[in-house]
Amino acid sequence: MIGQASSESTAPILAQTQTRVVMYGLGSMGSLVARMLDEHGAELVGAVARSPQKIGRDIGDVACLGKQLGVTVAKDIELVLADTRPDLVVMTIASYMEDMFEPAMACLVAGANVITLSEELMFSRRTSPDETELLDKAAREAGVTITGTGHQDGYWVNLVSVLMGTAHRIQRVVGKASWNVDDFGAELARDQQVGSSMTEFEQWLAGASRPPTFGRNALEQLAVVAGLSPRDASGETKPVIADADTECRALNTVVRKGSVLGFTDIDTLTTDEGVVLTIEMTGMVYGPDNADYNDWTIFGEPELNLRNEKVPTSWTTCATLVNRIPDVLSAPPGYVTLEALPQLRYRHPRRVSTDTTSVPSAEAFRGRTNGLR
Repeated sequence: MIGQASSESTAPILAQTQTRVVMYGLGSMGSLVARMLDEHGAELVGAVARSPQKIGRDIGDVACLGKQLGVTVAKDIELVLADTRPDLVVMTIASYMEDMFEPAMACLVAGANVITLSEELMFSRRTSPDETELLDKAAREAGVTITGTGHQDGYWVNLVSVLMGTAHRIQRVVGKASWNVDDFGAELARDQQVGSSMTEFEQWLAGASRPPTFGRNALEQLAVVAGLSPRDASGETKPVIADADTECRALNTVVRKGSVLGFTDIDTLTTDEGVVLTIEMTGMVYGPDNADYNDWTIFGEPELNLRNEKVPTSWTTCATLVNRIPDVLSAPPGYVTLEALPQLRYRHPRRVSTDTTSVPSAEAFRGRTNGLR
């Protein structure tokens, strides 16, 4: 078991140690991560998906790698763990603890480190404290680590905390971000209520037993990284309505004018120090003029602003996860959050694909791998 490597691990660690990786989830995100891992020299020894169209096929075919790896996609994670004994499981299956707890626990008990794109798992200590404590205990007992990462790690936590570090005094931090539902597959499109009428959306919002939005988890993680103490969290949700018929590739449908394209979650976190953090996060089906962006303003002395235009969120999400793997393998056992990890950094792949005929584009990934992330 590789487990916990030296804290001075460098980019080639995946190739140097032949890190044995199981992919848990092979939708649009998992497939892109698989390609990146292959280029970093990781040994993909197993894969799990729940789509009947993916089970029984070679992971290279499912993930659009342009080659076969001799690894068949299975449906039972426990059997795959027993057969492969991986060093690391990459989980791209769900956003929230409710769906993540049992699968993650199975991986930890089997002695595998876990890195996940679960937005809540990036900082779940306040939103799911009991489950987080149990995962932490299981990881410590097994001598492995579990960490959540993704786009928020870089763009909502690391970049913003560095910007905050250039201010003398801060009163309020306000972030605004947008992401395209079509980049993340059918499951998230349904979660964003794409295609609902206003009446259906209002009924869903009134009766839905929703977990805290992952904007809250990101704000709480940002506060801790910035040396602040989270206090009270609040939020509201507003629909985004189509002003014209809009194609949704993730659901293979057209969202009619007046229907819901997605929604905006507005999360606010107060701190013991008096600094207030807010993020407005919009997930919607894009029209031709829309693009991802990341915008943060710090109100204080001085006033500061950071804006990233046309951010390819799906790609930054996956690259961040891959670049975080050496940090996770080097971390102490347990549930480890970003304040306990080194600054996010670039890791140069062992090899980079140059044959554009065999390397799928972002559109190809979206079109061929929608489903379980």
